[in-house]
Amino acid sequence: MELLIGIAIIFLLLFCLGASVQLIIEIAIGIIFLFVVFMFGVFVYSTIMLVTGKRTKGIYTRAENKDNGKLPYAFYLIEGAEYKNLFPLEVIFQNKIYIPEKEVKLVLNKRIKRCFDGNAVICCIMGIIVSVFLLLCFLIYFKMYSFI
Repeated sequence: MELLIGIAIIFLLLFCLGASVQLIIEIAIGIIFLFVVFMFGVFVYSTIMLVTGKRTKGIYTRAENKDNGKLPYAFYLIEGAEYKNLFPLEVIFQNKIYIPEKEVKLVLNKRIKRCFDGNAVICCIMGIIVSVFLLLCFLIYFKMYSFI
């Protein structure tokens, strides 16, 4: 929220200093484009970590905000050690997806000390698809307005 307020203040200052509305819109589109590129990079990195991981089975143990974050993460017991899922757990269907003491298929990446459950795999796939779609939309937009 603070980030959005800061960006709004910067745009307001640009407008007060005489920047045209067209320039402010182009800056906003550029910032959104950089965000989408970063998002694509995060999902590519996550997918690489998923592909290089080891397929295994684990038992769901709990959901907790271990790092004092806002979203809860699922924890799995794999080979005697507890690993945190890479992505936050699905809160709406938590009772149907995360059943305590049930053995599930996971992908374990010991290098980053995280595991991937089915929800994380879907997040990686959908994240790649959505970010590629958004990047293509930006390329079409840039091509239409001759930024490239």
